Amino acid sequence: MRLFSYIKKDQLYRIGIELDNIKYDFSRIWDYFKDIRGEHRLPDIQFLQMMIEFAMFSKKNINEVITTVTNLRSLDDLKITELIQFDIPIARPQKILCLGRNYQKHAEELKNKVPDEPIIFSKMPSSLLPHEGAIVLPKGVGRVDHEIELALIVGKMGKNIPETQAYNFIAGYTIVNDVTARAMQKGDVEKKKPWMRSKSFDTFCPIGPYVIPFDALPDPHNLDITLKVNGEIRQKANTAELIFKIPQIISYLSKHMTLHAGDIIATGTPAGVSELHPGDVVTCEIENIGILENRVAAE
Repeated sequence: MRLFSYIKKDQLYRIGIELDNIKYDFSRIWDYFKDIRGEHRLPDIQFLQMMIEFAMFSKKNINEVITTVTNLRSLDDLKITELIQFDIPIARPQKILCLGRNYQKHAEELKNKVPDEPIIFSKMPSSLLPHEGAIVLPKGVGRVDHEIELALIVGKMGKNIPETQAYNFIAGYTIVNDVTARAMQKGDVEKKKPWMRSKSFDTFCPIGPYVIPFDALPDPHNLDITLKVNGEIRQKANTAELIFKIPQIISYLSKHMTLHAGDIIATGTPAGVSELHPGDVVTCEIENIGILENRVAAE
């Protein structure tokens, strides 16, 4: 089970669901479900985010929706058969939080020390880019790198969250490519400046296309993670190699700031980062989540 946002030919924002490799219009399934219950429908705009904010985004709840509807009608006419344009699954997060050097070999390849506590930075929401969108290399910034990461989406507001309660605050999992203007980042670090700008150019945060409910992915710490450029493997690891595990990350972040439903947390990238060039095709794959693919273009 995996959900995604998409835009139809009529430019209407929709939610899709993939079940047994078949894509369905989940927005219409949801409408039928609400009609059966005699309840108000949610608007399509930012519908997936609304599901998260209303604590409806879980395998258990989604299965209830599917079962309720299929008991009364077939889903055959709700299959998505036309070509679709994928959209950003979480288009208005309050914040995008990222971990640096959370794989030992990646810290070593950049000649950095392995941290003794999480290194946190942020990307601006305006950097978000959907599956199949173009990563645009800005003029004059020098080297730009790819960085595949497992990302989680916060499911509800929380502050000072104990590690033992951390999973209760996750709505789901997705893929992020933390595209980085490496030359700019290096220069800013050397000058002891913040390096958020190197992470936040428009299109520098490809995400999705799928979001997996938290209870449909029982072990996020045992997932193969692979990034290819033009079919050649550049990054290959397993999330078991994360230095700081997900409960530690959530607890640590929530001590310093309130987490809100829809926030995106990227857990760090493994070794193998390399420079991107116009014309490249970047393919990010995480086991049981899916494939995020983007081409690269010059500004």
